[in-house]
Amino acid sequence: MQNLASRWGRVISLGEETSSDYTLIVPLFGDPKYFRNGGYLRQFRDRTLLAVNVDSPKMRRFVAELREQGWRVHASRLTGRVSCPEIVLDALRSVNTEYVIRIDGDTVSYEDPGRAVAAARAAGADLCSVKITVSRRETLIEKLQAVEYDMSMLGRHNRAWMTSGACMIARTSALRGILSAHSFWFPGEDIETGVIAKHFRLSVRHVDMRFYTDASETFRAWLRQRMMWWSGSFRMAFVNADQTLRFPLTFAYTVCVVWLLWSAKWNELFDPQHVAAILPFVLLLYTGVCFLSNWSVRSRWMVLYPYYALFQALVLPPLGACYYVWLWFKQRTIKPPGRYRIGLGRESLDLSLWKAPVGPRIAWVARVVRITALQPGPE
Repeated sequence: MQNLASRWGRVISLGEETSSDYTLIVPLFGDPKYFRNGGYLRQFRDRTLLAVNVDSPKMRRFVAELREQGWRVHASRLTGRVSCPEIVLDALRSVNTEYVIRIDGDTVSYEDPGRAVAAARAAGADLCSVKITVSRRETLIEKLQAVEYDMSMLGRHNRAWMTSGACMIARTSALRGILSAHSFWFPGEDIETGVIAKHFRLSVRHVDMRFYTDASETFRAWLRQRMMWWSGSFRMAFVNADQTLRFPLTFAYTVCVVWLLWSAKWNELFDPQHVAAILPFVLLLYTGVCFLSNWSVRSRWMVLYPYYALFQALVLPPLGACYYVWLWFKQRTIKPPGRYRIGLGRESLDLSLWKAPVGPRIAWVARVVRITALQPGPE
């Protein structure tokens, strides 16, 4: 139903106008091998900032090599469990353009990013999601992910706040304010960015520009990635249920249909006669729904998609929950990690306070019990 309504979403279309007032920020940490789009970014080298966290001799050598090659590098020295928003926030101290494009080290586009920035500025957008597409479609798991990505991107027409870590566009001052209120918890960090933007009453839109990113090439890599993604889903559904209630459709589907009805799905499968009578009809119906509601991105691989989706719905929720609990155990804290750092009541963010580069420190003004104000802190 949502994807059928995608044609009426508030989508920003690309125009002929372009802009050079932007910075491409590429967060890199852990290993230099994650920087795979250097060939693509070379054409925008004067507008690219590589945000590298230097936490090992290998990364220190990597920074030196990048600078020798002419790249502009912001070297962070963050400790502990580092996440992309934490690195990006630190790197924003080195940015003086009006807009930034956060882009992963494996993401590219075949269109001019300046057109997307110009379109976002003309629409007065503060944060924009974009269309993320699978770049390589050779193995079966890559082809199924390609179908999944293309279908989910239609949903961004009406839920633009579900930003992707592969790429997002933001007004620099807005992103400084958003990330200063971020929890920096890795699983689900990208969607948290959109949730915070909505909390601060910012203009969150979807730009109809396609970016291509790498997807897991093998089932093992896919399963490892999805366990982390589903731990982020568990975090949003239960750890931050009070915040997810702001999005009733997302809450009803994620919490009720996906998570709370998980045991009911398995209970259905324990009756072989019932499964034999019902499941073929359900799969046939689901295939038809996939094609009809996603006709603009139709693919022959949608024939297999119901089985792919069924496997995820049956197997991955408990694995994601267990992965979250394991991460919680590693934190050695009683309080569940990954709680959003925003209050229940929506607030307004004065972007004029965030135009000048500020450091990654957060200054909160607490009144009574809840957080009611946010001001930029000193470097």
